[in-house]
Amino acid sequence: MSTLSPHQAAAIARGVYYLLDQSFSESAARHDILGSEGMFTVNDSSRFVGRTGGLIACKKLSGFGYIAAGEGAYRNEVLIATRGTKTGFDWLTNFNIGVQLGPGGLPVHAGFNETWKSFSADVTDFLRGRNPSVIHCVGHSLGGALATLNADYLSSVRAAEVKLYTFGSPRTGDMFFARSLSQRVTEQNMYRVHHRSDPVPKIPLFPFHHVPMEAPGYELTAGPSGLININAHFMVDSYIPGVGDQSWQTLGNRVSADDLEVQAWLAQVGPGGGGILMGSAAVLQMIGKALAWILGKVAFVAVGAVFTAGMTVLDHLAWMLGKGAQLSIELSTYVSTIIAAIFRFLGRTMVAGVSLTTSFIRWVLELLYNSLASVARRALTLVK
Repeated sequence: MSTLSPHQAAAIARGVYYLLDQSFSESAARHDILGSEGMFTVNDSSRFVGRTGGLIACKKLSGFGYIAAGEGAYRNEVLIATRGTKTGFDWLTNFNIGVQLGPGGLPVHAGFNETWKSFSADVTDFLRGRNPSVIHCVGHSLGGALATLNADYLSSVRAAEVKLYTFGSPRTGDMFFARSLSQRVTEQNMYRVHHRSDPVPKIPLFPFHHVPMEAPGYELTAGPSGLININAHFMVDSYIPGVGDQSWQTLGNRVSADDLEVQAWLAQVGPGGGGILMGSAAVLQMIGKALAWILGKVAFVAVGAVFTAGMTVLDHLAWMLGKGAQLSIELSTYVSTIIAAIFRFLGRTMVAGVSLTTSFIRWVLELLYNSLASVARRALTLVK
């Protein structure tokens, strides 16, 4: 069974953007390169539209991707390509950070799920009467999140062996979703490519998780600087040259952080320590790892309240960190260190002796999220 190469998957993730507001025929007349030529058969019926916008109002339909049957070496296989953010309505979808049950029955990002539901019938209709051996799900940015939901649906109904390829994708679902999907599709069939300086894969914050659950994916570091950089999110400027002609085997190392790495970093950046550069992508990466590590230690007391009605994701995150600070002096020190690290990452100074109340922690987390969202908004608005 075939696997798309990094170059092939990146070309497809880039090419699907051409179908935002034109048919395949119109795209072909303009000599657009979709990246799937000679691999999958496409025509005007292959394109599907999706709806983005608010959960209730301000919605708009636009071209969101295509589904196609394989040819030649890819015979009896299927490709589903989904595009990322290009319009203001797409941005409303990105900011619908509520939680819904996704196609596999586990909690996912509400905005992403609403868009997926708007075209899910097209996927079901295409597969009716077919028995493919492999279904390739490809997407960049928001399209990566939608590809992940496609993989969730297809693997839950056992439509075929599923292979997932994402570039600069935001987190799509919670830890239960990520773990379940990782087990169904398997880590070997998940190809998550992300650039260290890309702001979009940094959001949404916990409790959302990337897939595969136990591996960091393929991290690119060449090109844009080590600081958070909107250019790192672009397919043309970052991901396509970043993967080049490499194979998945040679593309990058998969080295995950363990308890010792997180603890060593917390000790390094603790009171009087250094190692915090404002806007550093590496620092932000460690902040995320440290948050997940601490929250894993307190999840057993918080799991029953994670999705209490009326509370936002930031509310839950702040509540869990506050609970951790109350559990022990050690965890309180870790929480304080992370909060101070966030301040320094944002170029601010934390006042000594501040009480780690839930409201204070939530305020700091909101500062961090708003900072990331601002940069991510610029990156997504300028996607190319």
